[in-house]
Amino acid sequence: MKHLPSFVVAGLLALSGCYSTEIRKEEEAVQPGWQSSRQPLPMAQRKRVAVLEFDDQTDYGHGRIGRSAASVLTTYLDRSQQFALYERERIGRLVEEQQAAGKSDVIAATAAGRKAGVDFVIIGTVSGFGCRTRRSQVLFFGSSVTREAEATVDVRLVDVASGRIIASESGRGVVEVGTSQVLGVGASAGYDETMAGNALRAAISKFVDKLIDQALDRR
Repeated sequence: MKHLPSFVVAGLLALSGCYSTEIRKEEEAVQPGWQSSRQPLPMAQRKRVAVLEFDDQTDYGHGRIGRSAASVLTTYLDRSQQFALYERERIGRLVEEQQAAGKSDVIAATAAGRKAGVDFVIIGTVSGFGCRTRRSQVLFFGSSVTREAEATVDVRLVDVASGRIIASESGRGVVEVGTSQVLGVGASAGYDETMAGNALRAAISKFVDKLIDQALDRR
């Protein structure tokens, strides 16, 4: 008796309800572990920096994406060991006071930075975020679903002493996750906060070195 091809056997077993579904997820490497190659600066030589909560202009996460982006950048700046990071929540309250008085974002951030005693304030925006799903047929009984998350992050570095914007950077990050399904059974393709976080990390990784260099040039 001739042996049937393995994919035919698998299909017949699936139809009989005996096939065990395997869900496979593969995540693209997107530089979530950005590392600095710089030598650490002594604490006495480090400029004080405050990263404000990013403006979230997207329809996802109800503002959480903006907070996540600010946290990612703060982590990377701290990891660089070039700056003394100021607590975001404390300066955020000072900024709100200035904005309540009708001042623009940059002027409010500058005034708050002076009150807090920091050297630089970083203002950021998550200007774009989206999730897409692509589905393709695999053999006769399965399908392959690819989820893609894309984020665009813009930042401005403000010199508190002069009130000038000394750097403007932007980065775009994309992350993909693939999922296999058999007869409709498998992982769903929807909004995923892990994917969102990795897309933000990929976007910020594109410009964090330039941002650090431009801040250090002002020492």
